[in-house]
Amino acid sequence: MGSCGECLAKFGLITFNIIFLLSGIAVLGVGIWVRVDKNVVNMQNLVEFDSDDKSLSTAAYVLIGFGSFVLVVSAFGFLAACCASKTKFFIVGYIVFLVIIFIGEFAGGISAAVFKGKIDHNLPSVLTKSFQKYKPGNGLLPKAWDYMQTWLSCCGSQGPKDYKSINFTSIPYKHYVPDTCCFLSNNDPENPKAVDEKKCQDDAVKIQTNNNNTTSSYVHTLGCYDSLNEKIKSHVAVIIGVAVGIAMFQLLGIVMSICICKRDRDDGNNVY
Repeated sequence: MGSCGECLAKFGLITFNIIFLLSGIAVLGVGIWVRVDKNVVNMQNLVEFDSDDKSLSTAAYVLIGFGSFVLVVSAFGFLAACCASKTKFFIVGYIVFLVIIFIGEFAGGISAAVFKGKIDHNLPSVLTKSFQKYKPGNGLLPKAWDYMQTWLSCCGSQGPKDYKSINFTSIPYKHYVPDTCCFLSNNDPENPKAVDEKKCQDDAVKIQTNNNNTTSSYVHTLGCYDSLNEKIKSHVAVIIGVAVGIAMFQLLGIVMSICICKRDRDDGNNVY
């Protein structure tokens, strides 16, 4: 019976470890996605501009780090399942690694949750500061806004009026908003092509000089704040879900490993 129970426990641990390996790949994939997706990266640049809060970038690096660590630990886990009866080193080491990963990912999830709660309070001031330092060109800030406005089909934080104090160059005629505020034919933030650039800029200046909200078929009149707020929260929610969800799943592996370790210890005592 003991041998049968031991085989079942080890089979359970191997099965868990296969799922654990896949979860590590998932964690690593989410972390890499957050760091390489251009829209997400520029969203991070915009939110973290002139701010000491680097939570989004840090969370991505944490996921990449722990995802890579999980891949290594999963290999250790297979050795633990196969060699637990021969040596306690593998199974005890596996438990220690699982506890470290559990604590790290759970703490990362909590940090992301805290940041998620600060978004509503901090985001408006962050966006306002970005327009105070906005200079048309190829800098990090205008590029971040170009990606946001193309991605979310919006203009500025609250609308085209946010660009009222920005001095754009006149090529071939005066600009009042970036081209990415216009309705585009190519949806490319790097090289935006407005459906009708002149009418877009004409409508933009009308909106900036009128107190009423003018509708337009050439320039986006809605600001990016609400959409950006939702996007940030949805991405942070993914990070929280991945970190905390997999951390809780790892509790099963910790319990299973402890059971195998205890069973081996009891079997050793029964020999004598």
